[in-house]
Amino acid sequence: MKKVLDVLVKVETLLASFILVLLIGSTFFGVIMRYCFSNPFTWEEEFQLACMVWISYLAAPIAFHTKSHVAIEILVDLLPKKMQRMMEMVIFVLFYGIMIYFFLHCFSYLEVLSRTGRRTPILMIPYTWIYGIGPVSIVLMLISFTYMTYEKFRNEYSEEKGEVASK
Repeated sequence: MKKVLDVLVKVETLLASFILVLLIGSTFFGVIMRYCFSNPFTWEEEFQLACMVWISYLAAPIAFHTKSHVAIEILVDLLPKKMQRMMEMVIFVLFYGIMIYFFLHCFSYLEVLSRTGRRTPILMIPYTWIYGIGPVSIVLMLISFTYMTYEKFRNEYSEEKGEVASK
């Protein structure tokens, strides 16, 4: 499972990096076209928006997998060990509930965009293509979070039993 997750993270990272290069390149050439040739790209803002959305949604699962997301654990760390476990389970359930809520509402939003046929004004990119990465990102975050939680509890259980957890 870890190998599959590592491959997923590498693919996400490569895709996000490629999109970032496209964003930087289009912005760079856009500045040159605007200020040196007085001929700006009219489509640039739409393209930049799409790139930023995709980069953000691809970076979120990467942050979960690499444990780079914000976590405020000072209060939980002050609790006794049993209470810490209970709080971690509460956090797990809350996180899953929130992510499932967002997942379902992403589809509602995408369905409205699809039904109305909304497209960007200049490039005519369907907004469903731009925001379609949302549910994918949520699933990837759930996979990473589930694996991280599983590994944490498995390692703690092994430590309690005096065993060494294999990775």
